[in-house]
Amino acid sequence: MKKMYKLLPIFITAIFLSSCGIVKNSGKYHEKSVSNAQIDTDELRADMEIDETSKITGSATATYFLFFKLSGDNHYADIQGSFEMPFSKTAGPKKAAQYKALNSAKADFIAKPSYTIKKTTYLLGLMTMVDASVSGYGGVYKNFKQVDPLERNVELLKAKIESGGKVKVDL
Repeated sequence: MKKMYKLLPIFITAIFLSSCGIVKNSGKYHEKSVSNAQIDTDELRADMEIDETSKITGSATATYFLFFKLSGDNHYADIQGSFEMPFSKTAGPKKAAQYKALNSAKADFIAKPSYTIKKTTYLLGLMTMVDASVSGYGGVYKNFKQVDPLERNVELLKAKIESGGKVKVDL
């Protein structure tokens, strides 16, 4: 037993020394300054087809202890154009509800989404249960096409002239 107490500090030191390491990056990187002033790209446009005959719905639930999720869904929709707070407890269930609605209806997006969020706290606010549901009209993208931005501006200008609107040209 006394031998084990003598070997223990050596074992701990060996583990400590073997866990540390130094990584040296010897690669060389070169940066080229390229001007993108002459590069134009076409915009990608698509038609939206919205099914206004029936609404799609989805719901999700999550349980949190402080800011740590204990239970809930692991599949989320990417909500474009929304900013969520970093420690928001409602963001995950909201995105999970949208994922379930989109997945069940085989839709690409939800038009006019309406969210209902219910937060229930327990144990002096340490435990939080969040129920989120979403409803709206399912839509899909169809007829993808590339549009040159300059040609698009010319078409808009022609339509404005034909409709009798005043045109302001800046040179």
